[in-house]
Amino acid sequence: MTMTRKLAVLATGVAMTGGLLAGTAGSAGAAQAAPSAASDCPSGWFCVWSGQNYTGRMQKVAGTNADLTKFAVFQNFKSWYNHGKSCDFRWYSATNYGGSSGVVPRGYKETGSVSRYIKSNKWVNCR
Repeated sequence: MTMTRKLAVLATGVAMTGGLLAGTAGSAGAAQAAPSAASDCPSGWFCVWSGQNYTGRMQKVAGTNADLTKFAVFQNFKSWYNHGKSCDFRWYSATNYGGSSGVVPRGYKETGSVSRYIKSNKWVNCR
């Protein structure tokens, strides 16, 4: 799939979902075990899974990150969950908060067959 197509798919998906939301400051990390449910995402984190239905490798982020490209699953995921405590999750299609972007509300989760990616993120609309 071309980069343009991936961006279009991601932008369409986020536009339909209303964006990405998240929680507290922190860093990105990878889970040790392969989770089998969205509830495996710890409270306060935004999590992505490599497979549909919250399967495969999980990676999570709880802080603002200018470059998520070093985390493989953020570059090719099919499931996500914003388990943030008080903020929305803003994703960007390029590093350093560039390119297109969207917001995923706190508590929102989705899974599907389309591969998606994000390159950087911020927490926004904190309450």
